[in-house]
Amino acid sequence: MCNESTVSGNYLKINGFAQGSTFNIIYDDQRDLSSEINAVLTDFDKELSTYDTQSFISKINNSKDSCFSLNDHEWFETCFHYAEFFYHETVGKFNPSIYPLVDYWGFYTNTNPRIDTNYIRDSILPLLVLEQSFSLIDSGEYSYICKTNKHAKLDFNAIAQGYSVDVISDLLESKNIQNYMVEIGGEIRVKGLNHKGELWKIGIERPIDSSHIGEYGFQRIVNLDNQALATSGNYRKFKTINGNRVSHTLNPLTGYPANNNLLSVSVITDKASTADALATSFMVMGKTKSIAYLNELETAQFQVYMIYDSLGEYKEWSNY
Repeated sequence: MCNESTVSGNYLKINGFAQGSTFNIIYDDQRDLSSEINAVLTDFDKELSTYDTQSFISKINNSKDSCFSLNDHEWFETCFHYAEFFYHETVGKFNPSIYPLVDYWGFYTNTNPRIDTNYIRDSILPLLVLEQSFSLIDSGEYSYICKTNKHAKLDFNAIAQGYSVDVISDLLESKNIQNYMVEIGGEIRVKGLNHKGELWKIGIERPIDSSHIGEYGFQRIVNLDNQALATSGNYRKFKTINGNRVSHTLNPLTGYPANNNLLSVSVITDKASTADALATSFMVMGKTKSIAYLNELETAQFQVYMIYDSLGEYKEWSNY
């Protein structure tokens, strides 16, 4: 459901609920695109939502060994390609086949597991080898996704929200809208200028435990110039198991929650899908390995801002 209102002058604002969160879209045009945007977000969920039991991804997850045509599922196919790229780029720290691990730790059902190291090693981790469980087949005219392990399942939640921001941004650009801000669940992409004729100013939240969006103000304000921003953190989604805090950021290489002092990571780059995937990956890597990864890049492709805990105090690191 979308609500439309005027921000100032020629700028319209559309907000509503999607993907279990909120969205806010501001653009420089008098056309009311709320119905079209709502339709896109609804159809997007029908392909990629793991919470919709009738979605395309859920049908794949609930199937046994079988292949599915992708001819009418462009968003799924594109998202799989993106996720597969970052799976290899991060040597498995970003993993779209992580569903069984997230399920084991009870983050879908809000339950707590009986932690069994042998079960994680022998039964869960083998399901997280993407290339052994899923493959895309392109025969030219037709393409398919084939599932080769009946127990494996996909979860694009670490990239799909960012990708949906790109999809809506591309929709606005297809209508020749030159100034806009698209925000879905905290993932953002902007173009041009805001209604004041300035670069879009975006706040990066203070990582306060269990806080709501914007509740405690911002740690930093950044100007975005035709860029996207995504933030991943451990301060909003976590649980307590046997008296220990357990982060929702899981390391698919170990089968356990990521164990480092990062509280949040924000990534600024050209696409929200890229920023989303990398922010999650850096939360898994931790501060030191993330910096090493960035130092290996030949060009400064990404602006990264980290907030981490140092003896109970917030510390910051950024490469810009």
